This record gives sequence, structure tokens and C-alpha cells, in this order.
Amino acid sequence: MLQLFRKNLFIYNVFLLIYCGILRFSWFFQEKAIIAEDHAGILSHYLYDLLGADTVLLKIFSILILLFQAIQINRLVSLNRLTNENSLFPGVFYLLLASTTLEFVPLHPMLLANTFIILMFLDVFKQTRNIQLHLDMFNVGFWAGLASLFYFPYIIFLILGIMGVIYLRTYKWVDTVRALMGLFVPYFLLSAIIFLFDHLPDIWYLHVKDSMSFLDLNETLTWKNYVLIGVFALIILVSVFMSRSYSSGVNIHVRKKISVLFITLMGSMALMILSSDTNIRSLLFLVFPMSIVTAAMFLELDSQFAEILHILLFIMALLFQYIV
Repeated sequence: MLQLFRKNLFIYNVFLLIYCGILRFSWFFQEKAIIAEDHAGILSHYLYDLLGADTVLLKIFSILILLFQAIQINRLVSLNRLTNENSLFPGVFYLLLASTTLEFVPLHPMLLANTFIILMFLDVFKQTRNIQLHLDMFNVGFWAGLASLFYFPYIIFLILGIMGVIYLRTYKWVDTVRALMGLFVPYFLLSAIIFLFDHLPDIWYLHVKDSMSFLDLNETLTWKNYVLIGVFALIILVSVFMSRSYSSGVNIHVRKKISVLFITLMGSMALMILSSDTNIRSLLFLVFPMSIVTAAMFLELDSQFAEILHILLFIMALLFQYIV
């Protein structure tokens, strides 16, 4: 199956759509609606109100938004040469990791926020080119702000984005001002709009209040959850162990960008600790950076061995959705 995605050709995105549809199809058979969590961001609440609680429209939209994210991840990797081969693997593993259990399948606010974090890193990685740095820095704050409007704890990604920029180039204090201005703009525009409809208090009551905590563990984990945590931990450990092999032979800029991805992965783990109502769905914080390092790892493996591992992960995802 992986052989279908070894070449990064636009027409092959059709296979990505089919792959995503297979992994997310179980949601169409859900008897119980599973949608926004209590701590979803204000724009997530508005989107759920617009598309409905458990409608076919919402489910189709979730497939399309994940497909868009997968395409943008592949674009991010291709533009910055983050893997040794130009393939569709990063998008494939993003879709797979974001669908490994039934709890991940609904359109959670973290998945919505991931859209803008992916776009943010496109602007973070642009900053090795010394072109329009002021605009790119503003965009970093802008995308982080939009992401946090869908899930407020994602505001932490602004810090991760700034850390990435500091690691990639010479940083000046005015860059922080530009990023903060970008962060402010989505909040200002949304506040102005909802003020006209007398919903300004929603910013606090639907968005900020009780959205962050520390080690707010309220869910009893099942054996399936422990298996999933173990799989994610194993992938991360092996990716770190193999990082030298897929970062060797590349220029210093690419090596730094790979390091930024690992910094983002570590920061995403911190986000799991700081968000309210930490549960198994909190693993969705990790899927964006994990998808890229997992793709790089699989490209270094023997093709037949990589195919077997992928099939096992794919079967596990389907079993955890339909049977277990």
C-alpha cells in the first residue's frame, strides 16, 4: 500500500482522499454524537453550531479538512526537503496517526487548530531565506492566533514558533512585537464582529475560562488506551534514535529545521500537560510533528519491512474503530 505514496505527484492525492475516507468512515456509523469538548475554542463552537452536531455535512467536512492538512504537510516537507525522498508519506502518516482509535475520528477542536499550526510552520521555515521576514513573523503570530481561537491552549504554539525562528536565524526583539501583533489581529477582528451581535462575553465564557490547567487527568484509561500510548511512545523513541540517519547528508538549514520539529514535538507533549481535561484525545497534539519524523523514519527502513509495519498500524486503527 505504501508504494502508492512513494512519489509526490499531485494526482496521487486522490489516493490520499481514499485513504482518509477509509480511516474516517467509521464515524458515519456512530450512533452517539461525539463532537466538541467542553473546552473547545470559540470558533469551534460556532463551527459546530453551523454544521450541526452529528450531520453528514460535518463528517464530510472533517474528511476534507484532514485531506487539506495532509496536502499542506506534504508541501511543507517538499519545500524544505525535510526527508531524503520527496513522497506523500508525511501526509499518509498524519492521516493514520490522527485516526488510530475511535476517539480520534470525530472532528475535535485540536484537529481544526492543527490546520493553522501547519500553515504557521510554513512561515517559520521560510525564515532561512531572509526575504520578507517582517511579514513572515507577523504571519507566525496570525496563524497561532487563529489556531488558538479553535482551541485556546494552542496559543502555546506561538512560543514554539518563536523558538523555531530563534533556532533558524538571527532574532531581534522587534520580531516578538510583530508576532504579537499577528496574534492580536484575529482576536480583534472576532471581538469586533461578535460585539455587533452582543456576544462579546463568549470570548471569556466559551473560550478562555477553564481552558488550561495542570495535569487535569479526569479519564480512566483502558488497555486500548495504554496500547495506543505505547505505540506513540515507541514511534517517537525510534524516530529520535534514527534522527541521525535521516539528517545526515543534508545542509545545515535542513538539519536545523528537523531539530525544530523535534523541539515542537517536545513542546506538544508539554501542551498535553497544560490543557484542561487531559485524556487519550490529547495525543492529537502530537500528530503533526510526529507525522513528519515518522515519514522520515519509514523512508530509511527497508521497503518491505516498512510496508509490513504500515499494514500493522493500519489494521490496528481499523480494529480499534470497528471491533475492539
